[in-house]
Amino acid sequence: MAVRMTDKQRRGKEALEAAQRAGLSLSDYAQRHGLVVRELYDAIAGLRARGVLPRSPRAHQRASRFLPVRVVSAAAVPEAPRSTPRGGMVCRLVHAGGWVIECGEWPAAAWLSAVLAGRRDAAT
Repeated sequence: MAVRMTDKQRRGKEALEAAQRAGLSLSDYAQRHGLVVRELYDAIAGLRARGVLPRSPRAHQRASRFLPVRVVSAAAVPEAPRSTPRGGMVCRLVHAGGWVIECGEWPAAAWLSAVLAGRRDAAT
């Protein structure tokens, strides 16, 4: 089945293939041939989104840098023992109002949440 492409998409696909054959980046190929690289990238992105072209290897590399995260309730996580200050600052909070809080150890999540919410009972 033939895939319908716009003229821009066809030019983008042809430029990508020609750049690959020449061993050039698409940017270099576009510059050498007087093409608008942004138009080529947009056309190619549209074709990749439709599955006409495979995803770029670099897109896969970018995506693989992320790690899966699982969010659990605070009750499911045992509280870590408090460590003694190491003599240096571990956490620094800077508020738009001008105040700064520096902590020698990581503050408790409940306290930090209360401070950021602006509650008066954060000291407890």
